[in-house]
Amino acid sequence: MTTRSEPMYERLADALREQINAGTFPPGSKLPSERKLMDDHGASRNTVRLGLRRLVSEGLIFPSHGQGYLVHRQDVLVYNASRSEDQDRRLAAGVDAWVQDIQEQGRTPNQSISVSIEKASPVVADKLNLSPGELVLVRRRLRTVDGQPWSTEDSYYPHALVSNTPIAEPADIPEGVIAYMASMGHVQVRYVDDVTAAMPTPKQADELAVEPGVPVLVRTRTGYTATEAVRVTVTTMPTDRNVLRYELGTSEAK
Repeated sequence: MTTRSEPMYERLADALREQINAGTFPPGSKLPSERKLMDDHGASRNTVRLGLRRLVSEGLIFPSHGQGYLVHRQDVLVYNASRSEDQDRRLAAGVDAWVQDIQEQGRTPNQSISVSIEKASPVVADKLNLSPGELVLVRRRLRTVDGQPWSTEDSYYPHALVSNTPIAEPADIPEGVIAYMASMGHVQVRYVDDVTAAMPTPKQADELAVEPGVPVLVRTRTGYTATEAVRVTVTTMPTDRNVLRYELGTSEAK
C-alpha cells in the first residue's frame, strides 16, 4: 500500500507498477519519457530515474537503447538447438530456421547481419585447427523479437575456405550457409555443442539490453565435415527470455 511517508521515487514506482499490472502499459510497450513522468508526478529527474531503477531491479521494465524504458515481457521463447541445422526445414519454409521457430511462437523476428575478417582467437583457432592469429571470416547476427534485442550469433569460418563466396557478404543466404557449404563440397555431418552460463560483458549487456544480475547462456557449436572442423558458432542468449531446447530420439512409437 502506498503511504505519504514513502519517498517520492517509491510512490512514483508504485504508481507505474499499478499501471503495468492493470495493463495500461502492456508487455512490450514503452513507458512515458522521463520528461513526461517529471511533469505528471511533479518530480525531479533524479526522482524519476530512481523510480525507474526500482522497477528495473524488479524485472518489470528494462532500458532499451534509443527507446527509453520498455515493459518487460514475462514469457520466454524456445530456441530449438536440435533443428537449427535442418536444411530441409529451412528450404521448405524459405526462411532462417530461427526465424521460423519464432514465427511459429506467434512473434515477430528480425535480424541484422554483418561480416568482418579477423584474426582467430586462441579458442576459435583451437576448434578450427588453425594457428592462433590466422584469419577467419566472421558472420555476426543481432536478433530481435517484437523489436526487442533477443540474442546474438557469431559464426567463424576459415577465411581461405569461404572468401569470395556469398558467405562473405552481409546478407542472408536463401538456402542457408550450411546448405551452401555442402554445395561447395563441405558437408557438415557432426556437431559438438558446449553450453555455459556467464554474466554478460558490458558490450553484451548494452547490445542485448540485459537487466542487472541476469546471466546469459553461451552455446558454442562446432560443425565438422568427415575430415575437419569448418565452422564455430557462438550464440549468446539472455536467460530471462530464452529456453534452449534439445530434442533427442524419435517421436515414433516403438
